[in-house]
Amino acid sequence: MEFYDFEEQVNQVARIGDIQKAINMVEIEFKKLEETDFHAIIGRDLLHLADDADEFLNSVYEKSKENLDGEIKAIYCEMNGFTINPELWFATGCSFTFCYDLEDTDWLADYEYFYDMAMTISGLEDLQKTYEDYMINEKWDIEGLELANDFCALLITLRLLELFKTSFERFKDKSDWTKIPVFVTSHESEAIYRTIAASSLN
Repeated sequence: MEFYDFEEQVNQVARIGDIQKAINMVEIEFKKLEETDFHAIIGRDLLHLADDADEFLNSVYEKSKENLDGEIKAIYCEMNGFTINPELWFATGCSFTFCYDLEDTDWLADYEYFYDMAMTISGLEDLQKTYEDYMINEKWDIEGLELANDFCALLITLRLLELFKTSFERFKDKSDWTKIPVFVTSHESEAIYRTIAASSLN
């Protein structure tokens, strides 16, 4: 099976919220490849950032209320294009007074408020160096590295989704942002997680 066909299968699993199954699918296939520096992502997570994610989303929510007229219906968080920007990994947040669903996610580009601070994604600095080395030394022609890069990037995105899902479950009914749908992905990824179903479709 081609990687992109496999990735699409994983993305569909992520979209229904079964992030752990998606992670397991990727790790099983990734382990079949000859080991590279990219394999360092296997078995690691971003859950140490769960409190940070809650604080960040609370800030996005509160600032959105200050800057938008109308009820906040959804928040969208996106990790930057981390494979080509290894010097800093972070997530941004924006919000909407409307909310659609996952059938067609183009609407997520039509945000009404963009929070001007970002949440730093820490804990994977060794992989940031791996991506930097891959880019600077143009290692994509080395056999097996491009595929390993793809698997690693998919796992990092899934671990991001796992982080926000964990934060949602931990702070559900404690933080106001958990009362509305929060959509999470990384730049140009089709793997996306939604905390809760849209309460209304506009």
